Amino acid sequence: MHVYRSKYKLALALVCLISLWAACPLSVQAEVPYSTFTKDSYDRTIYTQPAYAPSRVIARDIYIVNEKGEQTYSPLKRPQGIYIDNHDEIYISDTDNNRIVQFSPEGEVKRVLTIPDSPLNQPQGIFVADNGDIYIADTGNKRIVRLNKDGELEQQYARPESRFINESFIYEPTNMVVDQRGFIYVVSNGSYQGIVQLDPEGDFYGFFGTNATDASLMDKIRAAFYSKEQLSRQVRLLPSTIRNIDIDADGFIYSVSGSSSEQVKKLNIRGDNLWKGLSFGTKIPDTDTPSSGRVLADITVDHDGNMTVIDKTSNVVLQYDSSGKLLFYWRGPVAVGTPQVGINQSPVAVATNSKNELFILDDALNLLQVFKPTEFGTAVHQAYSLTQQGKYQESEDYWNKVVKLNALYSPAYKGLAQAAFYNGDYDQARELYELAGDSTGYSDAYWQLRLQWFQRHFPLLANCVLVVAVLAMLWSRLKRMLPISIPFTSKLRLKGKNAKLIRQLKHAFFILKHPLEGFSDLRYLNRGGYLSAFILLLTVVIMLLVKTYYTSFTFNPIPVADQSSSSILTIFIVTWFSWVVCNYLIGAIYQGEARFKDVFVGSSYSLLPIAMLGLPLALVSNVMTMSESSIYHALESVMVVWSGLLFFWNIQSLQNYSFGETVINVLLTAFSMIVLWVLIFIFVGLSSELLNFTYTIYQEVTM
Repeated sequence: MHVYRSKYKLALALVCLISLWAACPLSVQAEVPYSTFTKDSYDRTIYTQPAYAPSRVIARDIYIVNEKGEQTYSPLKRPQGIYIDNHDEIYISDTDNNRIVQFSPEGEVKRVLTIPDSPLNQPQGIFVADNGDIYIADTGNKRIVRLNKDGELEQQYARPESRFINESFIYEPTNMVVDQRGFIYVVSNGSYQGIVQLDPEGDFYGFFGTNATDASLMDKIRAAFYSKEQLSRQVRLLPSTIRNIDIDADGFIYSVSGSSSEQVKKLNIRGDNLWKGLSFGTKIPDTDTPSSGRVLADITVDHDGNMTVIDKTSNVVLQYDSSGKLLFYWRGPVAVGTPQVGINQSPVAVATNSKNELFILDDALNLLQVFKPTEFGTAVHQAYSLTQQGKYQESEDYWNKVVKLNALYSPAYKGLAQAAFYNGDYDQARELYELAGDSTGYSDAYWQLRLQWFQRHFPLLANCVLVVAVLAMLWSRLKRMLPISIPFTSKLRLKGKNAKLIRQLKHAFFILKHPLEGFSDLRYLNRGGYLSAFILLLTVVIMLLVKTYYTSFTFNPIPVADQSSSSILTIFIVTWFSWVVCNYLIGAIYQGEARFKDVFVGSSYSLLPIAMLGLPLALVSNVMTMSESSIYHALESVMVVWSGLLFFWNIQSLQNYSFGETVINVLLTAFSMIVLWVLIFIFVGLSSELLNFTYTIYQEVTM
């Protein structure tokens, strides 16, 4: 009986476990062979869990029926282009096999297009219109061909003829897109003029989206000073060529190129770059390839507007949202000779389907790898999509999910801040904007809080202003009626060392009103001393620390962890003493009259505006918003310029220089400071090497 009861309990437990598993299935994700990162608002690299995971491989085994009716193995050979139509049908331009291979959404071969009547020659790009027409960039034949949905040749677009195209123009189409009007945008190999735009009949319409010329500083100097004859002998600067192209559902055209300033462009129908000014030069860790030396092979835009770019040089996949903000990028180590699923060796083309899966074509592996969004990637995509649509309340749940999955993903805090701002919780929005590193959003939230505070306390403020005005009026009348005198402590006599120190500190304020006379008194009437100078320097140091740590996040959007007091003190002390030493030495060489004490004390007194205005400026910043930034920066500029002028007048007065001699002294001091720092770095480096060498010899001798 007990045996049956035990078996019954065991069976019941198994049934419960199976039911629980069926109701709450566990999604187990295998570890991917690459690392995924993003960037925060401070351009710091953030490690994240994968946004995409390898799903499957397509085109690994391709069998076609030959003329004898036999199935033969026919793999891809250096494929260069891929397109996925509205039905998720996959088209691959099999370049070295001179054909187009069509696959079903599941990856099965459906048909092979070769155009027997007019064979393809090294086809690269491919595009499928909504009506099923297939456009092929037949690079080897220097043409675009249009097939109907049955694969029959309908039209050819050869080299366009126009008086706007010179004879040197080479027409070798590598890819193209077609808009809803039927206009064709062709990327031609090596064409620096831009994208070739053809009308539906194939006639030349114009060049589209031409890149700007990347001119270095020396090129600009030559253009400004060289004659026409000298410029004609220089190598001609040409815009960088556009490498690939894509079009989204709204008709915006995206291009990638080798331009350092216009790597990725989003073009409207007129050819205007809507992303002008945006930077896509993301620094990739563990790679030595600069952003200007990358080869962006292809670009694709999914149904949510997210843009994915493949970098062939660094073997990196980068994804941006619809506003051009970086979402993720990932890469993995390439082991030559040992292909691994999920690792591309030579990515040349990328596309996306209706499920937002990524299809990356590799011309070294000769296959197509498919990546599906992970739970984390899907949550980020949905959250960004809802935020872009202005659906902040709906996006909040997804952003919370992103934070639960990865609390270090700082862009999520900006999404939550936008949702809190929309809900009217401005205090929470301000905190979240600070976590996200968004100073503009922080300022907007604080502006709303400040407005609410003024609305609540306006009656009290108005009454206080009225009371102060009445008291001021009464005081003014009372002074006229009664002879009131107030003893001033400044008339009292001060004695001893404290009196001397106070007089020296008061002289610093006298210098603010009469700089040339005041600095001369330091030299000839001994109105300054080391102690007062050290007090002013200490005050300046305190003000710098206060300004660093207590300035509002609106005007100092730097994480507290990145603001080290020791580094601030080190930089100030090194710069200060370098200035004093170098300025004294230059003055001694350049017929100056100031002693070392004069240079030290005078330079210290010149920092008084920073000591005076540093604390008030930091405090005022906490009640200001970005709309008052012009006032804040004006006050900051006044503080710096005022101190700079005092330095200039200090040198002019103490060294007894003319205006021109003072300018030369300042320039020579700055140059000597640079030389001094270089010599110190060299000395420290050589000393370290000498110590290591001595220690190595000691180890060898004592072994």
